[in-house]
Amino acid sequence: MSATSNRRLIEDHFAAKDRLDRAVLEAQFTADAKWWPPLSGAQRGLAARPAEGGQKLAEMLTTLSLHLYAPVRSWTIELLTADEHAGAAQVWLSTTLASSGAPYDNVYVYFFRFADGKIAEVWEHLDTAYAFALFDRAPGRQ
Repeated sequence: MSATSNRRLIEDHFAAKDRLDRAVLEAQFTADAKWWPPLSGAQRGLAARPAEGGQKLAEMLTTLSLHLYAPVRSWTIELLTADEHAGAAQVWLSTTLASSGAPYDNVYVYFFRFADGKIAEVWEHLDTAYAFALFDRAPGRQ
């Protein structure tokens, strides 16, 4: 696929994450797609590393994400680049925590690998120390 179509795929991906649109997200992934969350998230049992399968990834980004974040959320793309094979995006997530309603704002960086016009692999990076401090202060976690 072209750099332009892969750039659009990333833009559409974050729009679908905003809407929690599982069907669109699943269609964006290859059947054997892999998602590499931060090591610290895997150590805390928040996600397998890697999480595998387009269906599972779509569920993780919609249904399972509701355990951490409120359904109303906004992914704002700050930087985006893509070529025929790979892409990267720096995005700002603004939402509230599902457990407490406390505000949550954090910057994420994602690296994408594409295959046949779909997302085949994702590497996720964020300030996990900041995120975990907020999660740990949530009611019932102290």
